[in-house]
Amino acid sequence: MQGWMIAFIVIAGVVLALATAFLIGALVAVKKILGRRTTPSGESPEKYGVDIGWFDALAELTETVEIKSYDGLTLRALLLRQPDNGTHAKVAVCQHGYGATPRSMQPQAKIFYERGYNVLLPAARAHANSEGKYIGMAWLDRFDLLRWIDKAVSIFGATASIALAGTSMGGATVIAAAGMSLPPQVKCVVDDCGFSSQREEYAANIERVKLPVSLKLLPLAVGVRLVLGYSISDADIVPLAKAMRVPALFIHGEKDTYVPFALGKKLYDACGSADKQFYAVAEASHAMAYAVEPEKYTETFGAFIDKYVK
Repeated sequence: MQGWMIAFIVIAGVVLALATAFLIGALVAVKKILGRRTTPSGESPEKYGVDIGWFDALAELTETVEIKSYDGLTLRALLLRQPDNGTHAKVAVCQHGYGATPRSMQPQAKIFYERGYNVLLPAARAHANSEGKYIGMAWLDRFDLLRWIDKAVSIFGATASIALAGTSMGGATVIAAAGMSLPPQVKCVVDDCGFSSQREEYAANIERVKLPVSLKLLPLAVGVRLVLGYSISDADIVPLAKAMRVPALFIHGEKDTYVPFALGKKLYDACGSADKQFYAVAEASHAMAYAVEPEKYTETFGAFIDKYVK
């Protein structure tokens, strides 16, 4: 065998080995970052001001409801009903964040419930008791949220008034959905520390790797394209924020490093709603705005929804 042929075979073998290793790395990255979460993180919910016991008093008024996602997943949610819905129901749809559970939205659920809202708390795809192998990271969850809104209308009727609220990934989700074709029942949206795009959110959390951002994100980007069928560069919430028309309240902690403050401010600046408000919490890190300023948070949140949902 001639020398050039041996060299070619060796080089081809090396290239194939590297490509295989890269592909495996890409799949591992997707599994590690976006793989199913069946249990919440080890952090205490009390850290975020969450009172899990609050749900106990509402056990007899709580039920589980289901929808089918566009790709055939069974998604489930807790529904906290008011004892008497009356003739005109108010409904809140509260979307939790990455790796969390519906009950992590207890502070927001309580604000709504004490104002007479029925509260729908979906478990995002690949979380808790909802089906799915991979987390939607707001980009897929926006379609699920639109179906939850339709579910709320089907339960409470066409005269229902609906508010959307979300934290972190859930915040990005409610903004993304609000920039799509919302039914007229949705009156306002509250985003607590949502991110402006998947790419910016991922980049913010891998800063310590001394490589260009494109290279650092390459394995995950390839894995997302192969497994989930979309590009993380396309998973941009900003254009959807620009398309929003419903009133919106944006909340973000200035000490947030997980979803940096600048990403939340970018969403607010892009928001196309004529009525929008930004509430910055100076001493709050990620998702800690309520825990740091519970009274002001409740007052600001409550005043906003009271203005737009009657």
